Amino acid sequence: MSEQHADRYERHAEQVTAEELQLLKEHEPGLSFRIVGATEAGLSQGRQSRVCILEYEQSGETYQVLWKRMGAGKGLDEAEAATFNARLTPYRQSLVEAGWQLPKLLYTRVAELPGEHQIFAYEQFIAGGDGEKLLVSPAEPNFRKWFLVSEVVRTLYGYPADRLSRENVGGQVVTRLPHGLDLKLANVVLQAGTNELYFVDLFGPKELDNHGQWLSYSPKLDSLSPDNLRAVTATREGALLRCWRLAEQHWANGYRTPKELRADFLRTLTQLALPSDELGLIRSEVEAGYPWLDELYRERAI
Repeated sequence: MSEQHADRYERHAEQVTAEELQLLKEHEPGLSFRIVGATEAGLSQGRQSRVCILEYEQSGETYQVLWKRMGAGKGLDEAEAATFNARLTPYRQSLVEAGWQLPKLLYTRVAELPGEHQIFAYEQFIAGGDGEKLLVSPAEPNFRKWFLVSEVVRTLYGYPADRLSRENVGGQVVTRLPHGLDLKLANVVLQAGTNELYFVDLFGPKELDNHGQWLSYSPKLDSLSPDNLRAVTATREGALLRCWRLAEQHWANGYRTPKELRADFLRTLTQLALPSDELGLIRSEVEAGYPWLDELYRERAI
């Protein structure tokens, strides 16, 4: 490795652990990468993965790829990491069939590091910054923020009807989705230039069996009980309420009180013609300060 090549790694090694950096060098010994941290790239760091951008040059052009270390810091053993890795493709397919647009997953492998195993993943980078960064920016106009929220709602309410069912989950009769998803605005991106919505967080796969139970569940990844996790990630009302309550906490620009912001959210849902039974629960939760979510999250705060 040339001195210049080594220096380009070392100047950005603070973005990754020394062990991750060494594995990257071993996996791509012929390329010199510039490592761009999540903050610099306009991305939020997730709870379960470390993320950064790898830039490299080829024929005078600069290319970018998203480098994820899924399961970082979670203490996964080899079998657990292998199981989660094997389920990425079928989980992706379930999301695509439901209408979500996803970045291309270019390559994955299970990697052994001190005290744990991770999934090294190389993924198509969708430029534009994530939705949480959009909300917290005072330079971004409110119309873009509402467009983002509306696109999330449209996608969530565009699921094929034959993939949905009404069930009692978490003490409420709600619409169960065919899978769970970690729906928060930090996990969606409006692509720069096109404003197309991408869902960008697939770890760990939240698949359900035919009876609505988790195909895989690990307390290493989720602190909620299996039933409460279903309520906030695998029901339409729960997923939307969780997403919106997190959005409220990050919204900047033009709203003097939470009440005004919530009123505009409910107005948006009415304009998008949500089913009346689902809208009723969502409205009562928002106006009352989320008592159902509080009960589901009594184990910890979101």
